[in-house]
Amino acid sequence: RNEVSAMTPTEKAERTQERHIVVFRLNDTLFALDIRSVQEIVQQSDIVLVPGAPPFIMGIVNLRGGIMAVVDTKRLLGIGETSSDKVLVMVAQIGEHLVGFTVDEVEQVTRVASDSIEPVSDLVSSEEARRLEGILKLDGKLVLLLDANRLLDEETIEATMSQSASPVTQRR
Repeated sequence: RNEVSAMTPTEKAERTQERHIVVFRLNDTLFALDIRSVQEIVQQSDIVLVPGAPPFIMGIVNLRGGIMAVVDTKRLLGIGETSSDKVLVMVAQIGEHLVGFTVDEVEQVTRVASDSIEPVSDLVSSEEARRLEGILKLDGKLVLLLDANRLLDEETIEATMSQSASPVTQRR
């Protein structure tokens, strides 16, 4: 008797469940976030430096009257640095806050079967694996699925937002 026929209807539905993801490029690597985490994608300039913020925080921006921290995603993941003139920012909800993550390019918004997401292998360090939800193949290419809620901790966001009340300098 095969494994699928032994499942309950609920288990079958969960196994074939689809996920909507936003696929984006950083350098030459494809990453993705669950679309439920992504609010919008905006072109952003006028990023204001926050003195004392962690190196991966590019600064803060005014997004329709609200203050949002902008994260240099490449720096956060240890794969380089984003140039700071005009950046493409994927706005995600992390806990109570909107946080912008820099991306080089948005490739596509697509659906993938939940069971096509492979677990992270032992080749990845536990620190890196903590941020990854899994790995999937899309059009023959590997895509690293990030877990938005594990990219940054709430304390880092809170600290950055509270430091933004102090004097700031404009990033050029």
